[in-house]
Amino acid sequence: MEGEVWIGISFAKEYRLMISFIVDTTETSLAEPLIASTEMRLADGSWPVGVSDGLDAYGDALRGRHGVLETYPRTGKRGRPRKPKLVACPELKHGQVVKKRDRRHRVIGGFKHSVYGEILLEMISTVHIERHHLNLRQENRRLTRKTIPFSKKVKGLKDQITVYQSYFNFVRTHRGLNVYNPEYGSGLPRWLKRTPAIAAGLTDHIWTMDELMTKRLFINH
Repeated sequence: MEGEVWIGISFAKEYRLMISFIVDTTETSLAEPLIASTEMRLADGSWPVGVSDGLDAYGDALRGRHGVLETYPRTGKRGRPRKPKLVACPELKHGQVVKKRDRRHRVIGGFKHSVYGEILLEMISTVHIERHHLNLRQENRRLTRKTIPFSKKVKGLKDQITVYQSYFNFVRTHRGLNVYNPEYGSGLPRWLKRTPAIAAGLTDHIWTMDELMTKRLFINH
């Protein structure tokens, strides 16, 4: 056993797409690497609305990556001048869902608020990522405690989630992404099934497991 670890996941709810993940010893330490890894996979110049749980590490990491130094003019008064302060740039938008728990760790309430930028409260939600977490736990025995498949090594856990991410995005259809078939009525189904990768425009068809495991990808560095 290598001790307890946390899994951080970035998720595009519009496409139900699992963008990136990071495994680290604490939730605080994985925040910055997760944001950096996610931004590498986003379209250049895009500034999506980010939503996280009540942990401030995500907001701090965003401010550290996209902050501007705000300086204050001298007042002419005696004493040490006010130090410059790192603040989030105006384009940054980040909200939080903060949950309140009782002594038994049960959720008894919560609230939403905008950390950076002006965000409508109805846009601040972690429902989709929490549902994805349930899928991840249900479909990966390496995350089931007190069982033989439970991961004993961090590398094995990372390898498993990497395979699962590819399967989830390219092979596994998502009912929430179904679209109406305009040719319905001519022997074709009413709904066209789609994967997150199709919804995000990364591919034009549902991959098979054979295609996933044998696909040769060439990356230009």
